Amino acid sequence: MTEEELWLYTLCKKNGIIITDTQISALSLFKTLLLEWNQKINLVSRKNEENIWRGHITLSITMLFKIKFLSGAKILDLGTGGGFPGIPLSILLPECTFLLLDSTQKKIAAVQSMINSLSLTNTKTIWGRAEELHNKDGLKNSFDVVVARSVSNLINLFDWGFQFLKSTSQNNTAAYLLNEKIVISKPSLITFKGNEIHEEENFARQRYPKVALYNIPLNFAGSEEFQNLDKQLVIAHQ
Repeated sequence: MTEEELWLYTLCKKNGIIITDTQISALSLFKTLLLEWNQKINLVSRKNEENIWRGHITLSITMLFKIKFLSGAKILDLGTGGGFPGIPLSILLPECTFLLLDSTQKKIAAVQSMINSLSLTNTKTIWGRAEELHNKDGLKNSFDVVVARSVSNLINLFDWGFQFLKSTSQNNTAAYLLNEKIVISKPSLITFKGNEIHEEENFARQRYPKVALYNIPLNFAGSEEFQNLDKQLVIAHQ
């Protein structure tokens, strides 16, 4: 293993995730492919290329330090950009299926090429605007989870994302704790946000008064090794 691969393996182990050599290799290949594509189109900031391993790939994986998805979950990555968090999650969750959506055709073409090179049979892509695709057959009310990273404010995410989620009885348990992780057992939207989102949450609650919101700080074993990690996970369901 390289130094950064060993670092990720150790970090995952500290947080209850056993990552295999095959998965580590796939993540490293993803980094290589992403850097190659980034020379052609802007998938991540050129100034931030040195931070891809920690600031993009590993940050996507940190979701799994706090949350457990049910086996067989159907997950939509809304506004995937360069494949985040969808590709790292799909590598670590082969028992789940992923659809990566973005409105920029060039980005989706690049992401699909990387998926092909990685042989990710559980992952597909779709190009288009979420507000136009949510009524399409096979997409509306079809997903167990919608994930997003740095896409938009909560109101927009709810407007776009909730319509993709499956409809369930209000009596269903939304989530429960298992080995200190939150198990997502009701169709939910999950996004990364900064810690100062109180005003944004208030506006979202006014628009969606029945929404349930859970804030999960991204404090975990090894989080002190990240620079300026002021992130949290926001889980929302209706």
